[in-house]
Amino acid sequence: MNYLAHFYLSFEQEPLIVGNLLGDFVRGRLDHPRNQHYNAAIKQGILLHRHIDFFTDTHPTGQECRKVLPARFSKFRGVVTDMYFDYFLAKYFRDYSTFPLHEFTVYVYGVLDKNRRVLPPEAASLAETMKKYDWLYNYQFEERMIRSFVGMSQRFPFLKGIETAGEELFANEEVYADYFRTFFPDLIHSCEDFLGSN
Repeated sequence: MNYLAHFYLSFEQEPLIVGNLLGDFVRGRLDHPRNQHYNAAIKQGILLHRHIDFFTDTHPTGQECRKVLPARFSKFRGVVTDMYFDYFLAKYFRDYSTFPLHEFTVYVYGVLDKNRRVLPPEAASLAETMKKYDWLYNYQFEERMIRSFVGMSQRFPFLKGIETAGEELFANEEVYADYFRTFFPDLIHSCEDFLGSN
């Protein structure tokens, strides 16, 4: 899943939000000396991030969704699916949260600002860019999604070809929405179980 889903699945708990961001930057064992400055609650957020990624990669609906993507996306089907699912979460946020999306995103940006001192430079830079361009809120808009895929292709040579993923999404939106609606409740329950047992 992409950023909005990771933050949503932190269930408004500040350390989990921070840990879920760090999940893309912290590698290896959490008891390694290089990770010892993270407290237990943030480490739980990092483990939650890893759980979300593993669950998403192995869930039958997620796998099926990736399979129906056109062959031209074969190298980065996971990235495309993650972005699609964040689009649907943003678009239908009121179906999953009592908070309006704007209120939720302002809260998340505030948490990341408050905890900037524990973020490595690359994570802090990402959080700044995310807030500056309001990624989390703007996932819901067709124009922004199309522009995001084009931008990703221009910034990262290994994603060359992903620039048409926005067009694919909006040409077959209901197909992908059905996959999301089937998958996402399972992911929510899995994260609740994970947190309840750890």
